[in-house]
Amino acid sequence: MNLPNVSFLLVVACFWLAFWVVHRQLVRPILALLDEREQRVASGREAFEKAKAALEQALAAREKELAQVAAEAQKERARLREEGHRQRREKLEAARAEGQRRLAEFQAELERETQWARQQLKVHTLQLARELAQRLLGRALAS
Repeated sequence: MNLPNVSFLLVVACFWLAFWVVHRQLVRPILALLDEREQRVASGREAFEKAKAALEQALAAREKELAQVAAEAQKERARLREEGHRQRREKLEAARAEGQRRLAEFQAELERETQWARQQLKVHTLQLARELAQRLLGRALAS
């Protein structure tokens, strides 16, 4: 009687033994590493999304704060501009008042000097007329 050929069964048994050893010693640790890596990538992605959301929120808050500061600066600039215009008007009014005062003083001084000159002219006119008459007549006039 011929014994059946067991080499096929032996090859199958060796295959399954090699499969089990490779799967247990090589494939499982690699799959575990890949799963761990995938989890780290997922947690990194989640942390990135949280950080991105926080950054966008902080950026929006800073933009809002910047807009408020810009509005306050605009109000302050308008207030300072109005204050400058007010001071300019006050200085112009003061300068006009000073100019009017000095003009009045000069006019009064001019009027005084005109009166004095007229008085001097009256006095000298008589003397000059007498001298002219004496020269024309060639003799002294009686007083």
